[in-house]
Amino acid sequence: MQGFFDRVIGYDYIPLLALPNMNKKKYRIKGYKHLDNKKSIDKVKSKIQNPRWVAKHGFYPFMHFEIKFQKYSRKEKQPKEKVRKIFYASHIDSFIYKYYGDKLNDHYNSVVNELGINEVATAYRNNLSGKSNINFAKEVIDFIKVQKSAYIFVADFTNFFDTLDHRYLKEKIRYVLKKDTLPDDYYNVFKNITRFSYFIKDTIEEELKTKYTENEIKNSYKYFTEEEFRAFKHKNIYKNSKSYGIPQGAGISSVCSNIYLLDFDEKIQKYVKEQKGLYRRYCDDLIIVIPIEGDVQDYNYQIHQKVVDDIKEQIPNLEIQPEKTGNYFYANNQITDLAFNKTKLDYLGFSFNGKEVRIREKSMFKYYTRTYRKVRICNRKSKEFGRKSYRRELYKNYSHLGKSKKGHGNFISYAERAQKIFDEDSNTINLMETQVKKHWKNIQSRLDKPE
Repeated sequence: MQGFFDRVIGYDYIPLLALPNMNKKKYRIKGYKHLDNKKSIDKVKSKIQNPRWVAKHGFYPFMHFEIKFQKYSRKEKQPKEKVRKIFYASHIDSFIYKYYGDKLNDHYNSVVNELGINEVATAYRNNLSGKSNINFAKEVIDFIKVQKSAYIFVADFTNFFDTLDHRYLKEKIRYVLKKDTLPDDYYNVFKNITRFSYFIKDTIEEELKTKYTENEIKNSYKYFTEEEFRAFKHKNIYKNSKSYGIPQGAGISSVCSNIYLLDFDEKIQKYVKEQKGLYRRYCDDLIIVIPIEGDVQDYNYQIHQKVVDDIKEQIPNLEIQPEKTGNYFYANNQITDLAFNKTKLDYLGFSFNGKEVRIREKSMFKYYTRTYRKVRICNRKSKEFGRKSYRRELYKNYSHLGKSKKGHGNFISYAERAQKIFDEDSNTINLMETQVKKHWKNIQSRLDKPE
């Protein structure tokens, strides 16, 4: 189908040498079905690295579906339905978005170094190799721990990717590129990530069921022939006609979020540094730690909140979720709320009460929920076949037996890695390994048990 677009558009394509910063291992063939055939990066790299070709490329619509799930709200003390909007690009387009995302990341890294805020944004960076949420959580917790007392503010932005203002984003991309106008190739990518079009996945699959058998659909490499695509798109295509919002799943979206918040990060960092504090942001989650001199009982924390609100108001469409905003004090080796009741700080998957660090309870609950679900499948299949069945996958994914395979890991290896990182020059009691110590006993006690 890409050949159809190429013929319609027409282009002169000049192959370029592969750029030295393209790590082909990160450009893997995706397994999903889309509007074009799967392809390796080797077959298309000369095209996506050619600005003239990208400037004239006809992007396919995204594929879209929604995942709905219940999420428990601690503040409202009841389950709340959450909808996650999934958009995924065609195979060729996903390579383009990733490639231009990597290039923008390089420009972003240069700019934040110039502004002195390189350490602020910790998500979606390509120059923080070897570091993960564990390292970033440890840095913040260690900073809190060495203070005599401190005020802690945590928050995240409401529907962040869905509300990014296109005009402002374009202005900030020009800024990091140091260009008065976007080059033609960047403009084409920008246009298709903001004014994007999409199909609803279920609609396509229902349409195909009227023409083909289930096996024919399953064994096809892409959704449509060129003729079918042309007939289908006119009445089933949707477009983002709003002046805001980008699809979260595209390879360029993540760096766009960091670029969008450049001014916010610079101003917050300047203020927090003046207070001898720490500011970090992981995508749309932010944390500020301000050391306190004197008694926390009389501390005027509202002044910091007002500064954040004032800076936030200078950025289009930036809203902080009130229900996810947290205000805490740290004093006498204890985290408390504003009423000085003992509590804990949850940050990047870890829970800190002032002395001890644990993997947060929600993550432990998810691990055991999935583990026991797999155990029940093993028991069911073992009863069906009259022998022990499906245990290899259970052990590989959910026990210590699967944690040492090179290039792979599971929750148990994650807990052990977290324990090791937090134990380095530590002032905290770290309990990650303790939390998973009984996982094998728990698994074995449920195997071969009747449901």
